[in-house]
Amino acid sequence: MISRLEDDAAEHIFAQHRHNASHSYILIYELFEHLKEIYDDQNKNRKCCRKYNALRQAEKSFNVFYFNFMKLFSYLEYNDCTLMNDLQNKINNRLQNALLICLKDFTTLHCLKSFLQSMNNKQQVNYQL
Repeated sequence: MISRLEDDAAEHIFAQHRHNASHSYILIYELFEHLKEIYDDQNKNRKCCRKYNALRQAEKSFNVFYFNFMKLFSYLEYNDCTLMNDLQNKINNRLQNALLICLKDFTTLHCLKSFLQSMNNKQQVNYQL
């Protein structure tokens, strides 16, 4: 593994890779953790939170929006209830109106997503006519 590293990454691990080093790597996991501390984006959670808060469906298809929504959500530590509430607030006005009209209380994300996908598909067909 170490022979595949180049430039700065190789320099960062060289001191701990030597056989006589006081804190040499025993497991490959230790090497990865050390490199992660150096190269991982320390502001990833803050950036994801900012992008998540700004995310809106607008005119994007529901499937594209939902993919981005779930991708950002996976980095954050919110519960499912928050996820469902946020999803309902971030969809476009047409889908929000469809939710209000149906008067159904969705208990799972899967049910809510399925309903929104079907409504989005119906609205796209009607919009094209």
